[in-house]
Amino acid sequence: MKKAFFSDSNMKLIGRKNFRGEKKQIDYFILTSGNDKLYAFSYRYTTKAYELCKSGIRVNELASKRSRDMGIMNLVSYYKLMVPYLAEEYELKLA
Repeated sequence: MKKAFFSDSNMKLIGRKNFRGEKKQIDYFILTSGNDKLYAFSYRYTTKAYELCKSGIRVNELASKRSRDMGIMNLVSYYKLMVPYLAEEYELKLA
């Protein structure tokens, strides 16, 4: 299994609505401890996922998040898939 945790525990995932196309989506950004905003990915819109990420959630907390809501669980699954790519693209260290 691939690692899904970053070594910097103060990084947050922030979600912003993006309704420009046909599909409603949320654009997710990683806010680093140096206040750099890095684009992470876009994923389909669900109300609970947006409520969870609109003010920011720590990325290591999101990787271990469990919920009965399918929107949140799909987001967690997609996030875990994207972590190795994000670590390589932005040169972030994994724990």
